[in-house]
Amino acid sequence: MRILFVTDVFSIVEPIGAMQLSAILKARGHETDICVLEDGRAFEVIDAYKPAAIACSLMTTEAGRFKAFVGAVRQRYPGIIIIAGGPHPTYYPQIVDAWPLDAVVVGEGDTIIVELLENLVSGGSIRHLLNVHTKEFKNPQGNLVADLDQLPFPDRELVAFKEPFKYVAMKSFFATRGCPYNCSYCFNSAFNAMHKDKGEILRRRSVDNLIAEIEQVKAKYHPGFIRFGDDTFVMKHGPWVEEFVEKYRARIGLPFYCLINPNLAEPRLVKALKTAGCHSVMMGIESGNEDVRRKFLGRPVSDTSLKEAFRLFHEAGILVFANTILALPDTGLKDDLQSLEFTLDLRPTYSGFTVFTPFPGTTLGDYVRDKGYVSTENSSAEAFPVSMQSGSVLNTVTDREREIHRNILILAPVANFFPWLRKLITRHLIYWKPNPLFGLLGFYVRNYCNWKIFPFRMGPAHFFTLLKKVCRIDTGNYRRK
Repeated sequence: MRILFVTDVFSIVEPIGAMQLSAILKARGHETDICVLEDGRAFEVIDAYKPAAIACSLMTTEAGRFKAFVGAVRQRYPGIIIIAGGPHPTYYPQIVDAWPLDAVVVGEGDTIIVELLENLVSGGSIRHLLNVHTKEFKNPQGNLVADLDQLPFPDRELVAFKEPFKYVAMKSFFATRGCPYNCSYCFNSAFNAMHKDKGEILRRRSVDNLIAEIEQVKAKYHPGFIRFGDDTFVMKHGPWVEEFVEKYRARIGLPFYCLINPNLAEPRLVKALKTAGCHSVMMGIESGNEDVRRKFLGRPVSDTSLKEAFRLFHEAGILVFANTILALPDTGLKDDLQSLEFTLDLRPTYSGFTVFTPFPGTTLGDYVRDKGYVSTENSSAEAFPVSMQSGSVLNTVTDREREIHRNILILAPVANFFPWLRKLITRHLIYWKPNPLFGLLGFYVRNYCNWKIFPFRMGPAHFFTLLKKVCRIDTGNYRRK
């Protein structure tokens, strides 16, 4: 049986979820391929590949495009089975009733994907499969995958020879699944609630299993940089970290990037990461107001802890990518400006900013709907902005504030990269009308800083090919409303 995975766009980060399911399906003897909506060739691929089933993987910001795609597929190919999974179907499974889908997978699909697709194609029953919703039934959640070492390694062949992965010398890996935190703006809080009493939320692969996968990928694809995409790569300095440092340094020896909660940064752990080869980390600031972080975002990180974490990573020579959220509900422009100044004071290598988006299933997503902060016509997930760099969807935010937010998104990295421009930008330019010159300057600075965080190598021709792709995606993200 042929299964075609469909995702919205290929960035420089591999679609590990689809690759994991592909490996499971291939182990059963099925064939798989993947295509993207971005290039407009999805129907050409379907015509040529003739899949028995299409598996869509989507985030909430992509819901509108996938709704149109699924509708067109059902009209043009009425016999093809269509399922959907990923973040949006997990936290907004109602799409199975509104879209022409045969089923959605809510949460992890590793243990049921084979039986789900085989039975849908053959006409067998799927009513007994946990984590599956259809128009006829909504099944409860099953247990989480307990032993990650028992899963096959993700199928790298699925994307290895497609652009841009065939020339991007960076490969992504996951050492864990799950996040123990319950930040109110994040989908992990909803995931944790859905899977209460369904097993340990945070699960970790053994060091040997993780290193074996990286060794295999290193030998076959020769990456120059490793990205760990875990929500929290490590929780504390301990036996797992010590073993990882020893084996990664000896057997892999490549620079890497990971995410870490600033509350976890302490001298011994930062030193261990540096010894292993850590080049860069991501730490969320989220708000420059400690009260907002603690009471509203469910993120009990003090100003002191943030400052100390940044100091430790700076002193260790590890670059920091930071993220801060603008236009949070029940805050105002004063809070956004405080967040801007606080972020710039910390001097991350890349000062990223996003606009709050009320994702379905999250505590803050439910809150803004209950308060009426999202107008009726924008209350469905399919009406959300297609990027978190778009203007706020909250009706409490004025158009003037949206203009200032846009300038902060674009110019904050410039103020961070060129400190001598900080006062000019924060006191004057962010209040100007957004214009193409700001956009051009911001584009180059953001992407240069992004390259510093992920410094993978490539030839000149591939560099300019990727630059054009990034320009197209970046421009779309910052211009869409």
